[in-house]
Amino acid sequence: MANKPAVWLDSDPGVDDAWAMVIAASTCEVRGISTVAGNVPLPYTYANALRIVGELGQGHLLVLPGAEQPMLSPLMTATAYHGATGVGNWSPDYVYPVELDLRTRVWEWWHAHASDLQSVHLIVTGPATNVAISALAFPALRNRWASVTLMGGALPGAQIDKAQEFNVYVDPHAADIVFHWMSRVQLIGINVAHKALIPVNDLKRLVHYGRVGNMLSHMLSFYMQKAQGEGGHPEAFPIDDVVAVAAVAHPEFFHWREMPLAVVREGPLRGSVVLSPSDIKRSAIRVATDINVDAFRAWVWDSMETYRPH
Repeated sequence: MANKPAVWLDSDPGVDDAWAMVIAASTCEVRGISTVAGNVPLPYTYANALRIVGELGQGHLLVLPGAEQPMLSPLMTATAYHGATGVGNWSPDYVYPVELDLRTRVWEWWHAHASDLQSVHLIVTGPATNVAISALAFPALRNRWASVTLMGGALPGAQIDKAQEFNVYVDPHAADIVFHWMSRVQLIGINVAHKALIPVNDLKRLVHYGRVGNMLSHMLSFYMQKAQGEGGHPEAFPIDDVVAVAAVAHPEFFHWREMPLAVVREGPLRGSVVLSPSDIKRSAIRVATDINVDAFRAWVWDSMETYRPH
């Protein structure tokens, strides 16, 4: 890609977060990575981000910790999908957790370097806690990013295969704050991400991509025990967080619609994304309504060519 977009990855690695980091390192100019508690607790997500950038030969990248728990509720994790450490069967002998350097949380760094963020697209593939805290603590950051892409929830009224999407369910208060206060927000819901399935047979291609392919293969062998069949195809699985990277790198893969959104924060419908009442006067969110699946899959494997040993 001639002009790589500048991005910041805010995530909770996580198997599909890891593949999103791999693809972003190939197709974008990654300015930094921050982690949040989500799929696994913060000491693990932070350690995983450090390990993954090291495996990619990107050890120079800035990796910062964020929130250790959701804003107003206990942390719920997704170890059934991602394993106890978040990375499935990859390097089970690795010593966890690493010591967290909490002298600088990511929202403090964003505030201190706000002038550098105007051309940077923020991609959020975990609970939106870090972004919501930044919006409340430093209001100037609400309008600072080139765009804010959330992987979470679902298009209101869409037919989906799961009652709730994890990222929004874990911290619905944070997602609602982002929808309310942040500018230039776009949403990739699971109604779209679960169309962009990867056939299980395609994973044989990972053998061609050296250490990175080996890393993903070990992660995905665990992840697919739960994820295979989501989206309605028994021989395929979704990689939701990679779809969020595609939304920034190739927005033309998607159909979009603008609408004001809110999140149900409590009760049996917790985590549901709904249309905001018109009298609330929230700004419209750019919501993906469909995706060119063939173009997405081709892009994923073209992007992996970066890692083919020469």
